[in-house]
Amino acid sequence: MEAQVRALLLLLVLTPSVAEKNLTGTVGGSITLPKPVLELGFIIYEAKALAMVTDGKMKIVEKMYENKLLWSDRTGCFTITDLQKNDSGIYTVDLKGSGVTAYKLSVFDSVSAPTVNRLGSDSCVLLCEVVNAEETTLLWYKDDEVVKQNSSAPSLSLTVHEQDYRSSYRCVAANPAEHKAEPVNLEETCGPTYTGRNQEKPEDRSRVIGIVVSIVSVVVIAIVGIMIKKRYHNQKPTAAQGPDNVETEVQYTDVHFYDDTRGQQRENVPEPSGNHGRTQLETVYDKLEVHRLVQHSDRG
Repeated sequence: MEAQVRALLLLLVLTPSVAEKNLTGTVGGSITLPKPVLELGFIIYEAKALAMVTDGKMKIVEKMYENKLLWSDRTGCFTITDLQKNDSGIYTVDLKGSGVTAYKLSVFDSVSAPTVNRLGSDSCVLLCEVVNAEETTLLWYKDDEVVKQNSSAPSLSLTVHEQDYRSSYRCVAANPAEHKAEPVNLEETCGPTYTGRNQEKPEDRSRVIGIVVSIVSVVVIAIVGIMIKKRYHNQKPTAAQGPDNVETEVQYTDVHFYDDTRGQQRENVPEPSGNHGRTQLETVYDKLEVHRLVQHSDRG
């Protein structure tokens, strides 16, 4: 087995150098080398053999990779797990009859998720920050266009002007292995600046509504008062009413004229008929006629 490995390594040394393909990974992650080895082949790191495949099985050569290097008998690909920065370097996959493929692996720290805050209150100035800025580039995107960027800096500010409020903005923290983005809601982040200079505040709106309601109430009360007053003045006089606003029936009786003496006149004045008392049937006309007859009798 060792002789076979040495032979393969010698073959690799004698093989002309090949172009390297770049691969990137993050600390704690994993990376798969896409070149498959299905029958006979091996993988090396720099000049050190890590494992070989023969008869459909993988044999770990470097003991420290026993729990770190995997091989799939279905795809024939090698996978390096639990990546650390010292795993960066050149990996070579060589298989019998199919040549050599080299990969340059670069391992980076995982990118910190960026956070965005507003600076000040008079204008919309946004500050994007990350916890770990090493090997990280901060970028401000307006829609799909990069408008500002900075490498290996913990923060990056951006001023958003009023004419650009309708565009979408996001801050991106990136390294060659990965990127993380933080979109910005301008309405929430910039507050009154986003909605415009003349945007009324909630308390202003409540004050305006209160004033409008008061004015409408006064107008309605005035209209109702005018209608009641007009209706009162347009009412026509009705029949005479008693104390309880109930119409009183006026009763009439026949009036007779006599030229006899005072005594005769009084005796011949007809009595009211019916069962009602005299006081109930006595009217203004009765009193006036009796008075006139008495005066006429005195003159005679």
